[in-house]
Amino acid sequence: MIICICRRINETAVREAVRAGAACPESVQAHNGTTFNCGKCRTTLAKIIEGEKKAERLEPALVPAGSF
Repeated sequence: MIICICRRINETAVREAVRAGAACPESVQAHNGTTFNCGKCRTTLAKIIEGEKKAERLEPALVPAGSF
């Protein structure tokens, strides 16, 4: 799904940016090599960022083999 119509950024690109460290809508845009045009996507970007960060906190930590 396209999130930013002006800059043609889709949901996958947004999630990849967050997983790479983007923590705000501006950093998602920067990660994708753009800046805001109209800004209508800002709220949706923030919701996706929040969801990704929440998912990160809920994922179980990986334990190296042989550490039991």
